[in-house]
Amino acid sequence: MRGGIASSVLLLALGASGLTAQLLRPKAPMPSFEVATVKPWKPVVMSSPQKVTKVAPAGAVASVTDRVHFIGQIELLIESAYGLPFSSSNRILGGPDWIRNESDRYEVIATIDTLHFAAIERMTLAEQQQQVSWMEQSLLADRFQLKTHIETRDMPEYALVLAKGGMKLESAAGDAKSQMSFVRNGQENEIKATAVSLEELARSPFLRMDKRQIVDHTGVDGRFNFTLKFSVNAPDSDLPELPTALQQQLGLRLIPENGPVEVVVIDHIERPSGN
Repeated sequence: MRGGIASSVLLLALGASGLTAQLLRPKAPMPSFEVATVKPWKPVVMSSPQKVTKVAPAGAVASVTDRVHFIGQIELLIESAYGLPFSSSNRILGGPDWIRNESDRYEVIATIDTLHFAAIERMTLAEQQQQVSWMEQSLLADRFQLKTHIETRDMPEYALVLAKGGMKLESAAGDAKSQMSFVRNGQENEIKATAVSLEELARSPFLRMDKRQIVDHTGVDGRFNFTLKFSVNAPDSDLPELPTALQQQLGLRLIPENGPVEVVVIDHIERPSGN
């Protein structure tokens, strides 16, 4: 199953999207799910506030299964279908407000037919993920009447670079499982990483202060273990804000710049048809 994290902490089966720099364009013929159900979803009301924890696999892409389960805003499903890194909503342009609203979340349960799944299992992990993304594109076109086109636009982004004095990262053991987690407690945040590359850190949603794309310009290979603690608009906190924390704790900096960015432009979308 593809794993990922929604702002609602309920995005399932959407993991390894955004592993390549370019968007995943439609192909002909497009694969599709054997069966899929789509229905509105409402969250369970919690009786007390919860600490939000988000965990995202990094590094090696996990194998897909014959079943995909998604819960979240449709904008998040579009991200997955086109291979966008999670939390790249500024790269999906146009469309009605309901595709982004927290109050308009949907649940999608879909299965891949046996013969097609047998063929998928013989593919590389990256090809497996592409097949599922194309199936998500087919589902969006069929159930939501989604029509899009892709453009390249000059947009603000950040370059992840080494700070003066160099990086402060511990190399990971060769057999370590790659994982990155994010914990928010009020306005204080903690990112913990095991066996994560700097490219994966840049492409994760956890460093994005204003949804800009982050591009790894460090030139550093390898996988690292690290903990990054920072605050957001919390003057009373003992923790520094993200730019300072990055430099002090990891020896990294985010430099604002402009660059060419591929975006998905929504030409048409409708609320889903019945199952």
